[in-house]
Amino acid sequence: MKWLAAALLALLFAGCGSKPPAPPAARTQTQDRLAEAESRANMLVRAGDFAGAAAQYDEARRIAASVENVDAVAANALNLSIVYQWLGRDADARAALSPILDDQRRNFSEKRRLQAELRRAIVELSLRNNDDARSWAERAAKRCPNLSCEHAATILNVQAQVALEQSHPEEAAKLAASAGERARSRSDRTESANAYRSLGRAQRVQGQPASAVKSLEQALAIDRELADPRKILADLTELSLAASAAGDRDAARAYYERALTVSKALQDNRGIAEVEAQLRRP
Repeated sequence: MKWLAAALLALLFAGCGSKPPAPPAARTQTQDRLAEAESRANMLVRAGDFAGAAAQYDEARRIAASVENVDAVAANALNLSIVYQWLGRDADARAALSPILDDQRRNFSEKRRLQAELRRAIVELSLRNNDDARSWAERAAKRCPNLSCEHAATILNVQAQVALEQSHPEEAAKLAASAGERARSRSDRTESANAYRSLGRAQRVQGQPASAVKSLEQALAIDRELADPRKILADLTELSLAASAAGDRDAARAYYERALTVSKALQDNRGIAEVEAQLRRP
């Protein structure tokens, strides 16, 4: 489902900002324009104007390229990819990553290349290109020796989602458990929630709906604390499926109705259609 990929979209967002602005005395007019474009984009994201945010991230990327600020080019390309996917423009989300993944002449850092590879894996998941998603996730993992880097939990969570989409729930459960351990060791609540969600889905697919509900409720509790509506939507939808699998139809409908309310609040037409389709099921 599209909302499963959407639940991963914010994995990189918090880490994709460009370097802190230069001290006022050293700022140039171009640097000011870059900072203003990034600031406007971030404000538009918070306001829910994703089309406007995309335009501003694209402008920021263009300004950064004009002064060869490769880190800002990468940061804004990553954010642009995320926002395009929120808009349902998966092909554009993929294309936005091209400057990082395809241009070997630019000296992008290992961190930015790793982030771009993870984003590409997420985009391919949304497009149901599961083999490509696995390949991109594996490329990212190679940049994190022994899965000991700061993005280890994120890599494992993406790999868990790929395993689920390829019908390997046992592998997914192991990857999600490892992701949760690494996330908790870093006090990373976002990745902890992602791990609980992946684990819950894997447990449901393996015929363990009661365990799935417990894992998904833990994910929901964290995502509500983080006030992340897209993750909350994914949690509630998965909770409905788990409750249904457990034979609790009343709970399943209650979770779906809550998911529908969140979708409408987000003005997410694609999400609304998917949730309503689930609600119409007997």
